[in-house]
Amino acid sequence: MLAHYRIVIEYDGTAFSGWQIQPGLRTIQNEIITGICKISGETVNLSGAGRTDAGVHAFGQVADFGLKKDIKPLAFLLSLNAVTPEDIAIRSIQEVEPEFDSRRDALSRIYTYRIHQGPTALNRNLVWAINYELDTDLMNKACDEIAGEHDFAAFSIQKSLKTNNTCNVIGSSWRRIGAELLFTIEANRFLHGMVRTLVGSFVEIGKNKMPIEEFRRIIADGDYAAAGTKAPARGLCLVKVIY
Repeated sequence: MLAHYRIVIEYDGTAFSGWQIQPGLRTIQNEIITGICKISGETVNLSGAGRTDAGVHAFGQVADFGLKKDIKPLAFLLSLNAVTPEDIAIRSIQEVEPEFDSRRDALSRIYTYRIHQGPTALNRNLVWAINYELDTDLMNKACDEIAGEHDFAAFSIQKSLKTNNTCNVIGSSWRRIGAELLFTIEANRFLHGMVRTLVGSFVEIGKNKMPIEEFRRIIADGDYAAAGTKAPARGLCLVKVIY
């Protein structure tokens, strides 16, 4: 009988082609599977809670896998961190029920997006650096427009749209911390590219180039063409998955 395990993962997505395995490309999922196989000698399937894109980071990505033999979690954690690259850190491991599914069992996910006003060298791979002022009061008013259940088709990569594109946004806000603007959003699910396109729209609102009324119309009409340009991947981070 397989023993089932859940791991929490932190990674710098800069040098990866995203989470999901892609032939010939460096991905987080593939690196972790390779590490688990090396330690256990078993072929494993690894399922993640969020399929982050190329360049997107994570502090609290969650994944699960099964093993035929028992392991000592702490020793396995140390070994796995020893064989995975430095831009991946396995933060914790615990045994879970066999039916646990990191993606389907998630109640919500929390993402952050960081904007830095002015140039930055040390954080250049973690933020979107801009050279103009933004009105965070307006941006927070726009956050009120996405609270609750809405069809977010206007903010998703169109070829990735589903039959049902409704998401329940539990909360979202912009906060100024020194030279940075931090956007935090929690929802039960996210469409492909949704957070980055929302951020691009919020920036247009903060520049006084998109009225709140227009933002409201874009949501209602599913008008992808009128939404803001998708923000760079480097500012986005999957912070936590709630179960």
